[in-house]
Amino acid sequence: MIVGDLFGGDLADNHYMIMPKLLHGFARAGCAVHAFNDREVARTSTPFRSSAFGRPAANRKLIAVCRRFQPDLLLLGHCELISNETIQSIRGEMENVRVAYRNVDSLDDQPNLDRIRRRAKVVDAIFVTTALPLPTFGSDNTAPSYFIPNPVDQALDGGRCFAHSNQENDLFFALDEGHANTERANLARSIARRQPSLRFDIRGIDGRPSLRGAAYLQALTNARMGLSVSRQNKHYLYASDRMSQYIGNGLLTFVPRSTGFNDLFSEDEVAFFGEREELLDKLTHFEEHDGERRRVAEAGWRAAHAMFASERIAKYIIERSFDQPLSESYPWPTEISNQTAVRPISRSSGDF
Repeated sequence: MIVGDLFGGDLADNHYMIMPKLLHGFARAGCAVHAFNDREVARTSTPFRSSAFGRPAANRKLIAVCRRFQPDLLLLGHCELISNETIQSIRGEMENVRVAYRNVDSLDDQPNLDRIRRRAKVVDAIFVTTALPLPTFGSDNTAPSYFIPNPVDQALDGGRCFAHSNQENDLFFALDEGHANTERANLARSIARRQPSLRFDIRGIDGRPSLRGAAYLQALTNARMGLSVSRQNKHYLYASDRMSQYIGNGLLTFVPRSTGFNDLFSEDEVAFFGEREELLDKLTHFEEHDGERRRVAEAGWRAAHAMFASERIAKYIIERSFDQPLSESYPWPTEISNQTAVRPISRSSGDF
């Protein structure tokens, strides 16, 4: 059972995000899956359509749903309306249930660390999308912590940009509105300024509105290449989910080498770069050599759909949550805990 913000008031704006992909993955892995959207349940439980007023009802209803559904695994997303006391009540009634917490935000963000510390008190496993030695989440925490990559889903990541050369744009990069003065936005402006021949679709800044839902996917697949730059590019194997969206839909994806993803992908699958000049040189090269762009993009697409398939990540979450032996040698680091990492990493974010 998945608890979080999916299939609710966003009206399908976020239908390709991580939680729907995991739901698909669990279903393909043979699980009966039920989704509980705490925000939507809270809003519809009060005539005021208020999450704050509906919070007690959402907690009561989650307990009621668990009684009816009897889940083996409760996977928590960013369901901040659900209290730890509610999770404890569910555990008290269903002594065999396992509870896992999935967090995909940056570990540099203090409020996010606080969210993890709060959940660490009541869950059996924590899954994060950064392969770092994790901070201590509190002396009362006994939950091991593991890395998972952002999933790619065969149904939701259906683009094949490598198969075409008639896209309207050469390079796609999307930001949420409100990030106009960030390092990422300035990098995008610099590319557009220094390579005016490049048809660059920048979203979320300079009067170009951000996109959601099918409109976002249509714009993404109307480009040949994608720029994957996150808020933080210095942590081992951390990237926003735009990276999996771009590679998963067949764009040749440009990724900072400082993220360490070159340990999972080769230079023949992803366009890695260090300093800004290398990025600009590679953009020029692939703009002029479309056959090579298509070849590398397809290789990356095949690698991502194999390595990061949503059902494979769902299976890994199940095995770790139930303390089972791993059924395969997973390609990503599997021995992350609160104290240790696969290897020490010291990287700068690069000269963007």
